[in-house]
Amino acid sequence: MSEGRNLAGANLPNAALRGEDLSGADLSGAILIQADMMACDLSGANLKDANMNSANLTDADLSGANLVGADLTRARLRGTNFSGADLTGAILARTDLQDADFRGAKIDVENLDISGARSWQEAKWDEHVFQALKAKFG
Repeated sequence: MSEGRNLAGANLPNAALRGEDLSGADLSGAILIQADMMACDLSGANLKDANMNSANLTDADLSGANLVGADLTRARLRGTNFSGADLTGAILARTDLQDADFRGAKIDVENLDISGARSWQEAKWDEHVFQALKAKFG
């Protein structure tokens, strides 16, 4: 439906996008602060450098998405699917990660910021990533 939709740099704070199909959309650099994206299909979307501070991404599908440099500070990420996503340089500080699925995601553990994140131990991680996170964050 939205394959190839170009919303790069869009200013969409508080956007009501719950359940929308944004698969493959270009949202690079978009401002999505406090957006309601619960259960959104963002699979394969380009969210490079997007600001999703305090967004609700509960149960969203971000599989295969480009989240390089994305700011997800304080986002609600319960049950969010990040499998196969590129999270290089993403900020996940003070998020809720319960049941989020990061298996198969590209993660730079040394630079991943999950400081203050709730329930990160209850998220699904590749074993080597989980062990590295435990060593780094206890």
